[in-house]
Amino acid sequence: MSTTISLDLDQPTMRRLAHRVADIVADHLGTLRSQPVITGLGRRDIDALLLQPPPRSATDFETLMDTLHRRVFAYHAREPHPGFLAYVPSCPTFPAVLGDWLATGFNFFAGVWPVASGPNGLEVAVLEWFREWIGMPAGTGGLLTSGGSGANLTAVVAARHAAVGDDGARLARLTMYTSDQAHSSVRRAGWIAGIPRDQIRAVPTDDELRMRPDALAAMVRADRAAGFNPFLVVASGGTTNTGAVDPLNALADLCARAEIWLHVDAAYGGFGTLTARGREALDGLGRADSVTLDPHKWLFVPFECGCLLARDPRRLADVFRIYPEYLKDAESSGEEINFADYGEQLTRYSRALKVWLSVSYFGTDAIAAAIDQGMDLAALAGQLVEAAPSLELLSPVRFGICCFRAHPDGIDDPDALDALNERILAKVNSDGRYFISSTRLRGAYSLRICVLGYRTTAEDIRGLISEIER
Repeated sequence: MSTTISLDLDQPTMRRLAHRVADIVADHLGTLRSQPVITGLGRRDIDALLLQPPPRSATDFETLMDTLHRRVFAYHAREPHPGFLAYVPSCPTFPAVLGDWLATGFNFFAGVWPVASGPNGLEVAVLEWFREWIGMPAGTGGLLTSGGSGANLTAVVAARHAAVGDDGARLARLTMYTSDQAHSSVRRAGWIAGIPRDQIRAVPTDDELRMRPDALAAMVRADRAAGFNPFLVVASGGTTNTGAVDPLNALADLCARAEIWLHVDAAYGGFGTLTARGREALDGLGRADSVTLDPHKWLFVPFECGCLLARDPRRLADVFRIYPEYLKDAESSGEEINFADYGEQLTRYSRALKVWLSVSYFGTDAIAAAIDQGMDLAALAGQLVEAAPSLELLSPVRFGICCFRAHPDGIDDPDALDALNERILAKVNSDGRYFISSTRLRGAYSLRICVLGYRTTAEDIRGLISEIER
């Protein structure tokens, strides 16, 4: 006779295990500065540590935690670290982490209203905050997503459906437009949505790497003359490369005249609207038909949390709403929102809780001050670069991004400069204090720092630039 094993735990055991995990996370976050910013192993070494059959019988929790410490937690980039200045960091607040834990612990099913009216009502409230912050009109709606990539894909699919519905023949003639600086997810979204790859146009940019409205207008005219159907422009509200913001008002005017859907990917910079200079830089954002935001960037919540806002959320429901027989009981009668109607996920957890808890705990003034600090520190980096005779800026400092390179006297050969900066990047990233990334701007290899984390200080920036100079 087999022994019945329960998967349920008693309350004292749950508390003990939960407290242990809380201690581990608090110890990790509280000692970040003393840890290396990144450590890693190759695939073969990791496989040797982790590839093994699952245990047939139970394992003590402390043994499991020890295994994770030695074999998993030891090998990763610590994005909340003050020296993590690569890519676009995520630096969540601790209340946001707790909000994520609560959402997971309660296991809310946030796809339809009847089974999660409280959590879904909280998502409606959070989306209303976002709408007001970026200046979109009342009636705007949307949903929280896994990230900016998912939000961009949802927008492209909705725009495609609005343009041609289910007409496959017309789909083959669609063209969409985005900057040559746009995030890779925009082009990928077009591919997934069925737009022919050679009909996703890369619009040239100006000297500050912003989309040129004149070039866009010419491309739209040429495509229409050739029998194509221009249906979507995707502008950037802060590019990943340099933080550039496309001329949103001019693009909104152009799209209104041409009757083309305007989507703005503001995953990076959108929450800059909480600050005065961010609102100025992003003027016109609220005029878009849809906007992507990423709370797991500059709103300081954990992965995964993106957002799509649509001026007319009915356009999302037009393409995604479906009710088979097993969902008829959950169908919305009107006022209630089923977020499954607005995107590809039916089963989705409540991402709103971590946003609401963090913003409510600190208040928007503190969040805005942290965003301002990131912009100040990037500006400081730019000033230090300009003051250093062996360094040069390669683009204007915008939002939290500074792109530059080493360019000592006597070295002007492009290949030699690229090689020098590649060596500098490898050296800086090898000592454990800083982690920076690279990009290419007009063909030149560029060192790139992105300051989003609220733990980074002026001393960190000074130390980094000094190390690069050395």
